[in-house]
Amino acid sequence: MGLRAYLMVTVHDDVDQQGFVQILRELEEMIEVDFVDPVVGRCDIVIMIEAPVTVQEVANKIEKLPWVKKLETLKIVSLFERHSASKKNFLPLCSTKG
Repeated sequence: MGLRAYLMVTVHDDVDQQGFVQILRELEEMIEVDFVDPVVGRCDIVIMIEAPVTVQEVANKIEKLPWVKKLETLKIVSLFERHSASKKNFLPLCSTKG
């Protein structure tokens, strides 16, 4: 299992419905893409990717596509990793004398 992330993609406003459908198909064909969902909100498409080495490589590849207006990467971390990092930062604060 590689590294996973969600990519939130905003598409240029001049892309029509047929072009948007083609974009979704193009993304679904990429080997690193687990799923692609069109959404309404801050972005137009949410993509879940899994990359063997680096998520950023895949994000850069998608960001260079001509229809991408904006791309934001949300890297997935395990609950244990997040908890450990939080604990490391929190414990010194709790042990201060005074």
